[in-house]
Amino acid sequence: MRKTRLAVPLAMAAAMAFPAWAAHAEDQQELTLEQRVDQLESEKQIREVIIEYGEYLDARDYAGYASLFASDGTWTGGFGNATGPAAIQKMLEDNLGIPEEGFVNKDNFHLDTTVIVDVHGDTAEARSRYMFYTRTEDNRPRPLLAGRYFDEFVRENGEWKIKTRKSHGVIPYRDGNAPPPDAPPPGVQDVMKK
Repeated sequence: MRKTRLAVPLAMAAAMAFPAWAAHAEDQQELTLEQRVDQLESEKQIREVIIEYGEYLDARDYAGYASLFASDGTWTGGFGNATGPAAIQKMLEDNLGIPEEGFVNKDNFHLDTTVIVDVHGDTAEARSRYMFYTRTEDNRPRPLLAGRYFDEFVRENGEWKIKTRKSHGVIPYRDGNAPPPDAPPPGVQDVMKK
């Protein structure tokens, strides 16, 4: 009797999932091998951009960071809004300061995870999660911020670039669609200058 009760919901779940799986498989069959390879390569490149975003920021390589954005790419977050690589780089320098020569970050880092990418030709959407860790007084990592990124990508001159990025704070909560605050969350600016 118990096996029958479990089998019925499982069968119903499988039947409901099959149309979605079949539709995805049918979409994939319509693509040529070249299109499917391009899609996979695009997803890989976009995931790398998302990881490089955190790496450049942690290294205080603001020029590298800004180069990840399209020529009209927009960053929206705790520091406000900026459009285009030059404006994005200036925004970071104004808010976080220019690091000294030979800077090595020993105080904090970003961890980017759960990257989901959906490619549509020369445009794509991605969503991911981040954690921002800082060093404690007793030299241990401590999570300070957790959030989500919602990105739109565009292929520009053969390279995938961020068209728009919205950062939604999860802990502490901040709605990425709300107007930017006057200042970053308490403690973040001081920690990131180190």
